[in-house]
Amino acid sequence: MRIATIHDIFRSSVLGMPEADPVIGHWFYNRFLQILRPLRIEVERVSILANGEPSLLEDLAARHGWPRDKGGWAHVFSHPEVVGLIMPTLDRLRTFDLVLGFEMPPNLIRALHAYGQRLVDISIDPIRFCEDLFLRMRSNDSVLQARLAEQSAPSEQIAAGAAELKARIQPLPAQPEAIVFAGQVPDDSSLIAGSHIQSAVPFADRLNEIAAGREILLKPHPYAPGNPDLAMLHRALPKSRFTRDNIYALMAAPWLGAVVTLSSSVATEAAYFDKPAIRLIKPDVEFIEPGVIGPFQRIDGRAASAPFWGDLLDQAVQMPSRASPLPPLRHMFGANWGLPRPMTAIAPLPLSRGETTTNIQPYCLFGWSGTEPDGVWSDGVLAVLQLPACADGLASTLVLTLNAFAPDVGHRQELTISSPPVGLIEKILLATAEIRELRIPLPPAPVGSMLEISIGMDTATSPKELGIGPDERRLGIKLRRMAIA
Repeated sequence: MRIATIHDIFRSSVLGMPEADPVIGHWFYNRFLQILRPLRIEVERVSILANGEPSLLEDLAARHGWPRDKGGWAHVFSHPEVVGLIMPTLDRLRTFDLVLGFEMPPNLIRALHAYGQRLVDISIDPIRFCEDLFLRMRSNDSVLQARLAEQSAPSEQIAAGAAELKARIQPLPAQPEAIVFAGQVPDDSSLIAGSHIQSAVPFADRLNEIAAGREILLKPHPYAPGNPDLAMLHRALPKSRFTRDNIYALMAAPWLGAVVTLSSSVATEAAYFDKPAIRLIKPDVEFIEPGVIGPFQRIDGRAASAPFWGDLLDQAVQMPSRASPLPPLRHMFGANWGLPRPMTAIAPLPLSRGETTTNIQPYCLFGWSGTEPDGVWSDGVLAVLQLPACADGLASTLVLTLNAFAPDVGHRQELTISSPPVGLIEKILLATAEIRELRIPLPPAPVGSMLEISIGMDTATSPKELGIGPDERRLGIKLRRMAIA
C-alpha cells in the first residue's frame, strides 16, 4: 500500500498566508511515517511546490485573478468554482492508494473525491479539556468511514472528563449574570464561511441582542491576545469588558448565562458544562455537501498507534516485542492545546502607594506583546491594563513610564486614555520616541476591586508596514515601568 500525506497546500504566502509547506507538511509526514512504519506501508509527502518555489500556485493566481491576500486563500479554500481549476495540480495524488490529509480544505476534498481518490481527513477535535486530546477523522470511503465510526470515543468518556475538571476548578467570584464571547486566532481556517474570512465586528448588534442587558465578557484566545476583532467589539459594546479568567472556569461559573463565538471549539465544549452555546457562523470546513465525505468521528489516543491503523486499513502490523507506550496526543502536537491548568488566571498583585514595578506583564489584560528586557510593547489599536485598587480605597494616580513608536517625524502616536468608571480621561499626542511619564488619575475604588485603563492607539503601525523591518506587530507604545502615587 502507498499512502500520501498532504495538508492545506494552498495556505501560502502567494495568497497572503504564512508558508505552511515547510513546517506543517514535514511535521505531518514525519508523524505518520513513524506511526505507520510497523505496517510496512510506503509513505510519501506530496507538495505542489517545485524546488521549494510556489510557481504553480503563482501561475494559477495570475491566470484566474485570485487576490494575493488572505481573501485569495479563503476563495481557493472553499469556493465551488475553484475545484475544477485546482484538480490538475493534484494529478500525482491519483497514483496512491490513500491520501492522509491534515486540516484538508473543502476544495481539496472535493477535487480528490471527484478523482475517485480515497482519503482520510484528520484534525484536532474540539474537545480539549480532557486528560488528553482527541483527533477528529472522516473519510470519503464508506468502508473506512464505517470503521472510524466504530472506533469513535463514547460521549460518556467526554462527560467523565468534564466532571473531573469541574470538580477541581477553583470557583470564580460571584457576580451578576453575564455572557462570554470567545475570541479566536484571526487567520484560523474555521473562520472561513461562504469562502470569506469572517470578522466578529458585523455581529456586534447580534451580541447585544443575545446579552439582553447582561455584561459581555470578551475572552481573547491564548495565541491571539490582541485580536483586533475584540478591540472593535469592545468599542461597539458599552457593556463589555475583557477577562483573563480560564475559559473552563468561566463555563463552570453558575452566573455565566451563555457562550457565544464565531466558530471556536468552546461552542462544542460548552454543552458538557451545561451552558447554551451560540455559533455565529457555519465554517465551510464542517459543511461539505452530502455524498462527498462522511461526518467527523472523535478518536482518542489510539489514533497515534500502528494497531489502530492496521485495523482501519486491514493491514498486518509487525510490532517490536517491547513496544514503547504511546505518548499523549498533546505531545504529538508540541503544545498544551486547551490544557486546563491553572484553572483561573493569577491575579496581579496590588501596587502600594509609592511602589514602582518593571514586571508589567501581569497587569497586561489585552493588546500587549511579550515581555522584552526593557518593557512591553502594545500590539494593536487598543491596549488594556488591569490592576487592583489601592488598599486604602482612595483616589490615586497611575504613573506610566513609556515611549512611543515614532521612528521618524512623519509617524506619531495619538493616545486616547479611558477607564470604565469615569469614561474618557484624556487624549495625548506623542510626536517623538523619547521616554516620558504619563500620569493617569484613578478614581476611589473599593478594596479588592479591579481597575481597568484602556489606551486607544488608532495610529499604531508595524515596522513591516513602514518598510523598516520584518516586525509585523502594530506598535504604539512601549511600557517600561508602572507606579502608584
